[in-house]
Formats: sequence, C-alpha cells, structure tokens
Amino acid sequence: MLPLPGEPHPRLPLRDTARLDGPRSALLAFHRQAGPDTLVCGPAGHVLAPRELVAGATRTSLAGQVSARVPVRERRLAHALPARLDLAALRCPGPDPGGRSADDAVLWLRLGLTQHLMGAVRAHLAKRSSGGTSLARLPATKSALAGVAIGLLETESGLRDAPDDGPDDTTLLLLHRQVTALDDTLLKLLGAHGLTSAGPGATAHVSRLLADLYAPSLLPREAA
Repeated sequence: MLPLPGEPHPRLPLRDTARLDGPRSALLAFHRQAGPDTLVCGPAGHVLAPRELVAGATRTSLAGQVSARVPVRERRLAHALPARLDLAALRCPGPDPGGRSADDAVLWLRLGLTQHLMGAVRAHLAKRSSGGTSLARLPATKSALAGVAIGLLETESGLRDAPDDGPDDTTLLLLHRQVTALDDTLLKLLGAHGLTSAGPGATAHVSRLLADLYAPSLLPREAA
C-alpha cells in the first residue's frame, strides 16, 4: 500500500508504526504522544494500552486535559483479546459518554493497522492455491484487495482534508465505520484463519476494539 502523495502530516509516523510493526508498537506510540507515563482515554474514559504501560502510568489524558491517575477509581474491562495480546482495557473516571474523541489519532492508527493487515492477507493468500492458481491471483481476490486499497486512500484523504483542528465527530464516526468495513473485507479473505487469536485477524479485532473505545458517540446528541 503506497502512501498517499502530498504534504507530510504529523500523524504519519503513527500510521507507519502501525503499518510496519502492528498493534502493540502502535498503541505505545499513540499513548506516548500525550507524554511519558500517560494513558490516553476515549470520550467515555476507556483505555486500551500495552499491559506494561498501564502498570506504570501515573497520568491520564482525556480530551487533551492531563491529570493525575486514580487507579482505585478505575474499572478493568473483561475482554479475552487484550489479555491474549498482553494488552489491558480499562475505564478511568471521567465525564459522561458522548464527549469529544481523542481527536483523529486513533483513526490514523487504525488506518495503519488496516495496511498492516492487508500485507498479512496478501502474504497468506500467496501461499495458498486453488486449481493450481495462487489465491492472490484470483480475479475476485484481486478485486477485493483493490477495493480495500481505494478505501484506504479515501479514508486518508478524508483525514488530510479535515480542518486544522481535525474532523468533527460526525466525520470521525463515519471514517471509523469505513475502516471497520475495510477490515471486514480483509477478514473474509482470510477465512477461518482470520478467527484465530494468533493469526493476522487479531489486528482487525484490536482495531475494532479501538473504535468501540475511542470513536465518538453521537447518541446523546441525537436523543436531544
């Protein structure tokens, strides 16, 4: 997946870390952007981070506001996937759900994770064949991968074209949904292999969990 041409963007290192090194390294980079020993929270106070960072963090960042961490008021989230990948999910005390998301950083991270997954899918399909033809060369497979590549470019273009303070919450939510749809397409190409915790599909499941914890919720506004 070639980078989108254009001016450098401050989020590109985060995207590239996710693309090259996968979820753990990208999550470390994501939280470190807020400062040392800091956990970046989603709009409802949720956090997904490597377990060692959670163990040593002393501060939390919510909507750009950094404060001292209060572990006794936190609630660990029971989720099998983070535990298997040596990640931790929790909720820190904060405002009611529906607040501002952690800007667009999570989307850039998810964009890189989808690129990472796409590379793993291509490698997996290249090793498998049907009727003597590599699965990666089948017209249906090539069409699906091309669609994902176009979707990735559209998503990045949407992020680059946003105002200086980033996309609004409605746009963020739409882009999150678009990335999730791209991941679902890639998971279908993996078949059963995408369901194993040790397989490349785990990248997509981490990305979906990030969307659940960090994407903005518009429900309170719609209800009003």
